[in-house]
Amino acid sequence: MFLVDSNDLKRQHTPVVTPVTTVTGPQSRNLGYSVEERICHVIDASEVELKPCEIARKIHAPHKPTAGQYTSVRVICARLLQRGLVIQPYPGAYCNKITYGMRFVPLMLHNVRLHSNLCVDVKSDSIVEVVGGVTVRAIFGSERKKVSGVISCDAGMSRDACLFAVNRWFELVEGKLGFCLNDLVVTTWELNKDHAGIRIDGVQCVTKRDLYGMIERTYQKEENLVRKEWKVSTPMSLNKFEEAVSNGLAGMEKAQDIKDLRDEVRGVWEALKFNNSRMLELGKFVEAVSKSQLNMADRIVALEKGLITLSNSVTKLIDVLAGNQLNDKPPVSKHDSDADSFEYVR
Repeated sequence: MFLVDSNDLKRQHTPVVTPVTTVTGPQSRNLGYSVEERICHVIDASEVELKPCEIARKIHAPHKPTAGQYTSVRVICARLLQRGLVIQPYPGAYCNKITYGMRFVPLMLHNVRLHSNLCVDVKSDSIVEVVGGVTVRAIFGSERKKVSGVISCDAGMSRDACLFAVNRWFELVEGKLGFCLNDLVVTTWELNKDHAGIRIDGVQCVTKRDLYGMIERTYQKEENLVRKEWKVSTPMSLNKFEEAVSNGLAGMEKAQDIKDLRDEVRGVWEALKFNNSRMLELGKFVEAVSKSQLNMADRIVALEKGLITLSNSVTKLIDVLAGNQLNDKPPVSKHDSDADSFEYVR
């Protein structure tokens, strides 16, 4: 029989917690961190999403990364994304949380609704499939002889993910019916864009309709997340929908990016105007101080000239007074001098 100390058991089963510190550059290499750990540290410390080239420059600073190091960082970022350790807000950028001040938030698709009329009787049924947060729902109606579908994702879908979900909906419906659909119509679909780190005070939701029949909504989705949605209610065929998603979505995304950049430039312009006003006030203050110093210097020069004049006057006055004293002294006669030298004897 072996006796085992309880403290030994605690030491064996107690996990060792290694503190995570954000260290980059040469210091991280000296501490023995791997490239993957340094990439995780850089992504965690960043307040905005980063591209692989930016991550490579940060972890290899102050030296410039080589082409092989750029490729290694890109491969490791893709591996971290597959493992779920980082997220990708849009293709080509990585972060591990929703960060404030995200530079370019892409437009995402959401709530795509479509339907098709059938020529045959169909049994009422519903098929739901969830893949990667995307819900694909196919609903069969026997009364109206129609099959409809809803493709939804709370976070939103990219163009490729949306088209893949639509293709999956076709597979589910055609597998159920046994024939292909012809007159498919996309009734409504939505675009959304999330802005993290801001709040809307005073209102819960703002809804408006533009000239093209598109409904725009802005509301507080979470505590620090504002969502802006655009709903397209114009029925269109699948080809038109694909064309709108491929071309219109890209154009709208560019327009949104241009608007965001314009807002940022406007903010920078306002900051420059404020800075210029402060610089103008500072210039006026420096000019006033310079004028005051020049006036003081002129006064000092004038005072110095006055002192010199006064000194000359005092010198002349002393000379005049000394001359007057010499002139007022009585003359001494020869007899007086002899009298002082010899005593008079009677």
